[in-house]
Amino acid sequence: MSVKTGIQEQQRHVVVGVDGSADNLGALRYAAAEAASLGATLRLVHVVPDQTPISPLLPEAPVDLTRVGEAVLAKAAARVAALAPAVPTERCLRHGTRPAQLTAAGDGAVAIVVGRDDRPLLERLLRGDTATGVAARATVPVIEVPAGWQPDERGRIAVGVKAVGHTAELLADAFALAQRRQAELLIVHAWKLPSEYDDIIESRVDLDEWRREGTAELEALVRDWRTAYPDVRVELRVVHDHAGHALVEAAREADLVMIARRQHGVPAAVHLGATARAVLRTAPCPVRVVAPADVPPIPSLVVERRGELAR
Repeated sequence: MSVKTGIQEQQRHVVVGVDGSADNLGALRYAAAEAASLGATLRLVHVVPDQTPISPLLPEAPVDLTRVGEAVLAKAAARVAALAPAVPTERCLRHGTRPAQLTAAGDGAVAIVVGRDDRPLLERLLRGDTATGVAARATVPVIEVPAGWQPDERGRIAVGVKAVGHTAELLADAFALAQRRQAELLIVHAWKLPSEYDDIIESRVDLDEWRREGTAELEALVRDWRTAYPDVRVELRVVHDHAGHALVEAAREADLVMIARRQHGVPAAVHLGATARAVLRTAPCPVRVVAPADVPPIPSLVVERRGELAR
């Protein structure tokens, strides 16, 4: 483990939540690869609960919980050393609730990586879903990774575009990521109403014409990004389907699926959005959730004006 102090602490880092389980290996594998790609430090974060119901017959002191947490971090560091020996690591032990502490630990990070919570729905509702909680709160991209994830190298990133709002944040992140990975972007837009309403709308709308118009609108959204990132291949797909299902299907042919988090109220997880929660729960590949934020302008475009170059 490398320990960094002073100005070195300002170096880029990727945060990954670790819990010591076998299901966490997919998240560790993804986070190590991401840190290696970025030349960043990998910060391993384990959260020890600050309130634990303990049976009077089986007391467990807080110091014991801390020791367990330190052992979890040591085991994760050893796994990272085997997966990516060149990636520097830090260990961070925090106390409190997992979503809040992981979000705080990821403040200023390049990204936060978490494992998918595959517990039954009722248990997740009663005890909380860490991945969803972090994705709903963080101000940096959050990547949720399925337990058994292995790199597949399909060379494609699927991006779900629901509306114009927050598209700038999503496309900025998607094009930059695609260029870094030398991947193709599959940009998907889908809509479908509940059946009793959708049947009426479908009978009045020429779906082929709707797809043409939708594709033209998507093309207008990505036009400047195509110019700024000429090496990134882009496929546009407009489908008549529920957005969550369409994105999960697109994820089957991608290494990563990306969605934007809408502005939300309180509590955060309730307002993450049905589409986002469905994709986080069932996508077969990692899911990257992009937070609403101020977006830098599109990288400088070089255009020709009356025979002269203008920027």
